[in-house]
Formats: sequence, structure tokens, C-alpha cells
Amino acid sequence: MITLKVKMKGGSAMADTKGEMELGCKDFKQSCDFTVRAKSEGEILDKCRIHACSAHGKCDDSAETREKVRSRIREVL
Repeated sequence: MITLKVKMKGGSAMADTKGEMELGCKDFKQSCDFTVRAKSEGEILDKCRIHACSAHGKCDDSAETREKVRSRIREVL
């Protein structure tokens, strides 16, 4: 089991990150602080697609774009 200590306002909590994946705008050299964590690749792709369109006006949902995004998803350690 992998745990990650997360600092929270007014204290701290333990978060279980086993099996989670992560992706954020900084993975695409953007100055945006958006990051998503999820246990499924599909959930990350959906949330990133929605964010990219609403926040950055990048609404391309082609197979090529999905593969580019998928290739940068990383496992949370």
C-alpha cells in the first residue's frame, strides 16, 4: 500500500493514492495549475478534455489528441 501525506489547512491527513494516475496542464508546458488524479485513465481523459475546452479553448477530441494526452498520464507514487 502506498500512502501520501497531504498537508491541509489547519492540519494534515493521509491520502491513499494506490493505483491512482495523474495528469496536469504543466505536463504540456502550460502555466495553468490544473491537475487531475483518478484511478482510471478514462476519468482522467474526460476531465482533461472538459478542462482543456472550457479553460483553454482547446476542444479537439480526435484520436491523435487523446493518444497524446494518454501518453503523458503517470502513476502517482
